[in-house]
Amino acid sequence: MRAIGKGGAAARIFCGLMNLPPPPAKFERHNSLFLIVLKTISEDSMNAAVHEAVIANDNNSNIAVAVDVTWHKRGYSSLNGVVCATSVQNGKRSETSRKACYTQYLGDGDSKGFLTIKEAKVYGDTEVEKLECVGHVQKRMGTRLRNILKMSKGIKLSDGKNISGRGRLTLKEVDSIQHYYGLAIRKNLSSVEDVKRAIWAIYFHKLSTEDNPQHALCPLVNFIESEKVFRDLTEKDLLKKCLHGRTQNPNESFNKCIWERIPKTVFVGIETLKFGVMDAVICFNDGYVSRIKVFEALGIKSGYSTERALLIIDNKRIFEAERIVNKVSLKPEIKEGL
Repeated sequence: MRAIGKGGAAARIFCGLMNLPPPPAKFERHNSLFLIVLKTISEDSMNAAVHEAVIANDNNSNIAVAVDVTWHKRGYSSLNGVVCATSVQNGKRSETSRKACYTQYLGDGDSKGFLTIKEAKVYGDTEVEKLECVGHVQKRMGTRLRNILKMSKGIKLSDGKNISGRGRLTLKEVDSIQHYYGLAIRKNLSSVEDVKRAIWAIYFHKLSTEDNPQHALCPLVNFIESEKVFRDLTEKDLLKKCLHGRTQNPNESFNKCIWERIPKTVFVGIETLKFGVMDAVICFNDGYVSRIKVFEALGIKSGYSTERALLIIDNKRIFEAERIVNKVSLKPEIKEGL
């Protein structure tokens, strides 16, 4: 039941409705066996994930990982948390005890974890390089422009008009700029200069009017305020950390897998949390069908219906993922004129 986010109470209800004997009253004594099996299989899965990442990195064991932390209790006041490291190469879950060096750290811009690792010099003279999550950097553009709108509300600009309104800087326009800013990074990973040129093309395109066309790279007064934002978010050091073009989305997906098994609304002990994490690792890396390995290790022979059900779940996940990717790829991209 824990694998579907339920506990003993739900198990008793289910058994009663299905006319089955009630579950054992003291099921905890079996937990140690389950944890041993899950630990073995999850570690094998993570070892395989690292091996894949090294191969994808031209057999170089110095690989890049995206790191994130998730807490069992909302509000950062929990005593139990999970640190998740996923490969930038293949997006699969791994951990620091694998036979590889995580020499590139993709994390939040204000991550204290990176500073701790840097100061600890975990790899001796080999420094760990900080990478930025493209998704988070993209959000900075939207956040800062929205702050400009908020602070300038009710203030008349030099042309006697408000900053917001038709044909000016609106929330919809901010969303558009944020979207194209992210595309400018993802579509120009060859060099910092290419990214920078594409981003400034957005700025000048948005300033352009029929009377004052500025499509040279692709002022209305309402965009002058945003120039500093564009300058800050086109700094060379920042864009250099984004040339990998990746995000922390795999980490967030993995975190979701954990809390589907161990809901944040229910308190559990550390052993139960470990159960959820290990089961999440197995399913996240290798699909739900990998649970058959758990059954086999426990001496349980899985039936046809079990295997078929797990395959259907995996196929549905793949189908939904591909559908979302295709939907995103169909969105309008930056035009040649930008």
